[in-house]
Amino acid sequence: MSWPSRTEFLTQSAEETFELGRRLGAEIPSNALIALYGDLGAGKTTFLKGLVAGSSGLSPHEVSSPTFNYLNIYSGKQTLYHFDLYRLKNGEEFFLMGFDEYFSLPGICCIEWPEVIETRLPACISIRFAYKGENERSITIDGTLS
Repeated sequence: MSWPSRTEFLTQSAEETFELGRRLGAEIPSNALIALYGDLGAGKTTFLKGLVAGSSGLSPHEVSSPTFNYLNIYSGKQTLYHFDLYRLKNGEEFFLMGFDEYFSLPGICCIEWPEVIETRLPACISIRFAYKGENERSITIDGTLS
């Protein structure tokens, strides 16, 4: 599938959200940086499970939100670094802990709740999740896959 620089998708279920992530994961280049925006329960982790399955070949059951660790690492065909910054007090903490070094490692970096560091993020793919109904989600992808 070809991905334009800005694309909006509407998913009707968690399965469709997962499948969209899997399709993107199968095409995303190594060294991509992805910022995931959206409210709690908007589908970010479900999408990320698909992304991990598509990019690394790992089981989606291995993916969980790293809310209490800040970072989970999934190693497969591609390594995926999954940050969850929900509890981070300020962006300086992220950089003082040296997490920005992961941006230059081989693999894909995904950041949930990137708002706390977004003014210091390098170029990235932004994915925004919004509720449209009980199970419906609007997922907008901004950025190129090259």
